[in-house]
Amino acid sequence: MSADALSFPTPGAGPQRITGASAAALCPPESEIDLAVREPARVALTAALGLLDRDVDEAVGHAVSLVRRLTHSPVSFFGAIGPEVDHYKAIEGAGPPLSDTRTMAGRTFCHYTHALGRTLAIEDTRAESPWREVPTVRTLGVAAYLGVPVRHQGQVVGSLCVIDQVPRRWGEQEIDLLEAMAQSIERELALRATLRVAREDMRRQAELVLERETLVANVLHDLATPMLSLQLSLAMLRKRHPGEADALAGLGHATDMLRELVGALNGRRLARGGGADMPPMPAEPTSPTKAGLASRELQATVPAADEPATGPLALDAVLVDVARMVQPIAARDGLRLQTHLDSGGRVAVGRGELLRVAGNLLNNAMKFSRPGGTVTLASGRDAQPGWVWMAVRDEGVGMTPEEVARCTERGYSNGKGRAHSTGLGLAIARQFALEGGGELRVRSEVDRGTEVLIRWPDSRPSAQSGASWWGTPAQSSTVG
Repeated sequence: MSADALSFPTPGAGPQRITGASAAALCPPESEIDLAVREPARVALTAALGLLDRDVDEAVGHAVSLVRRLTHSPVSFFGAIGPEVDHYKAIEGAGPPLSDTRTMAGRTFCHYTHALGRTLAIEDTRAESPWREVPTVRTLGVAAYLGVPVRHQGQVVGSLCVIDQVPRRWGEQEIDLLEAMAQSIERELALRATLRVAREDMRRQAELVLERETLVANVLHDLATPMLSLQLSLAMLRKRHPGEADALAGLGHATDMLRELVGALNGRRLARGGGADMPPMPAEPTSPTKAGLASRELQATVPAADEPATGPLALDAVLVDVARMVQPIAARDGLRLQTHLDSGGRVAVGRGELLRVAGNLLNNAMKFSRPGGTVTLASGRDAQPGWVWMAVRDEGVGMTPEEVARCTERGYSNGKGRAHSTGLGLAIARQFALEGGGELRVRSEVDRGTEVLIRWPDSRPSAQSGASWWGTPAQSSTVG
């Protein structure tokens, strides 16, 4: 017979208190009792409430101590039934080994209290079956038993009990006391469950808030480089085309408004003199002769390739656009932007993500470079067949081994850059590399510079492989 088929009395059906004599007539065979009390849903709920572990429970312990003292009983305890043994969350008056292990195997009186779901008062356990056959009558000398079920969400999850070694008539006040204390434990369990639900809701809400904040932070971080490049390009256009001042003024105004909006979202004002992740902007751009390669020169650094609307990206072609985007920033800061693009590969990543990550890495490299230094954007085929890489190298301040170990943590910044850093760039780049099936590596030396490399599986591998780091590029160009 299954546990669901058992026809035990249910709460609300008949008297809530039952004596040993009347209860004996209602009890089914021992095997069915065991099925009922160890029903998986009941055991799972009991475990979820923490009633099957060995942790000390102050509230339950207080109730157990109080009922023992007020009923003048030798032993009191709170019992919960696990999948194999009974667990006593609190027990007083029992000697070792029970007081130490607080567990007991085999059938106990608690099983009947659980199964019947009512207050069970047995005056003389030796008077009749099935009570005289319960093992604890012999092993613990239980002669009288009083147990009250403790419920949670309609299920009996434990019982508050007292026992005596001599037959005993349990008085109404003693039963009232045990039932009142059992109800206090029920309220405590309900409160704890409510608090757990509230904490879980708060945790989920915190995760959602963090997710939204992370998204906003990533967007603001990624807007920094293209916005600064746009402003510098506008400044150059104003100088080269004074006759278009009115048209450029409108575009410049819109750019300034976007910059201010980003500043407001980022919790700080981005004045024209600088802001989050943006170096200060000069009044006039560097001379056009030092501004770097024109678009046609950048395009000449890699073989011509049509960018597919879908499918893997031609890595080198996208990096050309990245170099074009950041070259005004390099020119403004007096840096040479050098490209070595020779991967010839395709990578299964999004074009927008590749543009922003590569742009952020170059922007970081320029922030940590000294005027007159060189920043290099490179790509190549890895020594491991079927892999390609892109890398950004600078000749700047570099990092210690301890800083390298932490540099991909979100929000970490060593404060060595020439402009404010949110500490998001390398964290975003690492996540981007992993999502594309690749990895990010950082190598740095103090006062000599930093190299950041991302490698991916090549979606168009060839038999030829190159050096695993910078290699010897077939085609290269230098800005500056």
